[in-house]
Amino acid sequence: MLIKALCDYSALQENKTPAGYCEYDIHYEILLTPEGKIAAINDVRIPQIIKLKNGKTKINYFPAMEQFPVRTEKTDIDKNTIEHRSRYIFGLNYDKGTLTPTDATNKAAKSHKCFCEWNEKFFENIDSPICKAYLNFIRTWEPEQETQNPHLLALGKEYSNSHFEFGLDGSPETKLHNDSKFKAAYEDYLAQLNADSDSDDTELSTCSILGEKLPQARIHNKIKGIKGGMSSGGTLVGMNDTAFESYGKKQSYNSNVSEKAMKMYTSALNYLLSKRDHYKIIDDMTIVYFAMKKNDTEECNMFAGMFSGFEDELNKTVVTEADRNINTVMTQLKQGKTADMPYDHNVDFYVVGLTPNKSRVCQKFVYHDKFGKTLDNVMKHQHDIAIGDYKRQVSIERIGHELISPKASKPKKDDENDTNKVPPPLTAALFEAILKGTRYPEELLSTVVARVKTDSDEEKNHFIKINDVRTGLIKGCINRKQNKEEIKMSLDLENKNPAYLCGRLFAVMEKIQQDSSEAPLNSTIKDNYFSSACSRPATVFPKLYSLSQNHLKKFENSKLRNYYNDKCLEIIDDLNGEFPQTLSNDDQGRFIVGYAQQYRDLYTKKSKDKPEENSEVKPEAKSEE
Repeated sequence: MLIKALCDYSALQENKTPAGYCEYDIHYEILLTPEGKIAAINDVRIPQIIKLKNGKTKINYFPAMEQFPVRTEKTDIDKNTIEHRSRYIFGLNYDKGTLTPTDATNKAAKSHKCFCEWNEKFFENIDSPICKAYLNFIRTWEPEQETQNPHLLALGKEYSNSHFEFGLDGSPETKLHNDSKFKAAYEDYLAQLNADSDSDDTELSTCSILGEKLPQARIHNKIKGIKGGMSSGGTLVGMNDTAFESYGKKQSYNSNVSEKAMKMYTSALNYLLSKRDHYKIIDDMTIVYFAMKKNDTEECNMFAGMFSGFEDELNKTVVTEADRNINTVMTQLKQGKTADMPYDHNVDFYVVGLTPNKSRVCQKFVYHDKFGKTLDNVMKHQHDIAIGDYKRQVSIERIGHELISPKASKPKKDDENDTNKVPPPLTAALFEAILKGTRYPEELLSTVVARVKTDSDEEKNHFIKINDVRTGLIKGCINRKQNKEEIKMSLDLENKNPAYLCGRLFAVMEKIQQDSSEAPLNSTIKDNYFSSACSRPATVFPKLYSLSQNHLKKFENSKLRNYYNDKCLEIIDDLNGEFPQTLSNDDQGRFIVGYAQQYRDLYTKKSKDKPEENSEVKPEAKSEE
């Protein structure tokens, strides 16, 4: 389905990027002298003013987009005609302020050698000033002699992750990739490649994508831009090197995709991955999305906005006017109003999750529906995970943060084995549930429950043990699983589920303990007993009830003491005086939500039957149980 959709999308688009080219982010321009020496390295990124919520502004820099030749030869995975990657151009690695030509894998040396061999051969007969300067650079640059190059050292840590273009010193308007003589030579090269392809023994068969009898693609072009250790790109379609030959077919002809379709889908996907408004990176997964129309900017901006959570406390900025407009539309939808929507409600919309796997690009999920239905399902998701009066939308990044330990170390770049990331299968299953409006994955509930039971409340730690996001995720998981609104957005006194009641009772007992002491406690029953009470109530609550009675004796305010005592007895009566022996994972989720909602209610001043908490409450001694 994905390849067909990409081919259809390619057919709709204007041919902005010619065959043999691809758009890349460019950060710096290398100005060369005619002799091939570096005269300067200039920053070509585009500044953008960001307005902060506190009224202040800051400047972010975004790379420029340029069309560069892409690898088209079928022999070496790393050859590019005109290179933009620092390791290939300079043959140096950057590590902690030091440039070195060698590392454990010797990648820099191999990459630079490959770059020099191919580009020297290609440019040796092109007669133009910028091409000659580029050729001289290739022939004279020696990585071992440039470890102290001031231009490269000035880039600092930007060196490793930046892309470069080449210009001519004294003629800044002259760009290597736009040089007319280079383009003419490159077009001749592409034409020869096509001629060679047409004249070889390529098999003709009916293309499974286009339905035409066409030459089959023996090798598929690489997809670039996938997050996670695939700097040189990878293929979306796998080729069977040996097994398919047993059926009398030639190697790599098992995909039944024509050369024409291959070029259409790979160019379309590379185009989408080069546009910041068509993809989003969540941990190790790259989410690509597009609408089946010529200009799908409005749909893609709206889709990105639905997952960004502009009002989330983790996001302190409102990036652009477009973001504010999206947030306004979503607010109107939440209020049941018909928003002034700039997008096509009935256009087909696609979302795909991609992850790296060695030299392959793995397709984790593909979603397809009308854009209006997609928006409705995402809005339903935001409603289903809302809790209390929490009116801000929750970003997908915030959900991911709540699924890992707040004490986890910062993930290392491109570390596929990092346990402090959300596993791609869970991310994929979560996206599918959101987009389709179906049950959330079981692993989501179990992960949130585990985090609540094992994390602790710490000062200056945003990820507190129990918060509205975690509580809302549990609520959404249980309600969708039961296919009804079993758990309400706020405290539900009619909910007689034993696990929910146990959570409520725990919150009341904790509040009793806190109010029995004037000074803050070093620890409460939540710190010492929450996990065991959540898992095995019958083994813990008798002791907790006894402790709460001791704490109540410290109250001099009899009305407050009676209020809390009656609240405990009321909940115990609903439990018929029996505590569950063990709680399942779902019931542990109910316990957590019951606790969170009751705790919130106890701190709400609107409670009509609750006496004032005043100085009449005099603690006898500080308690830590």
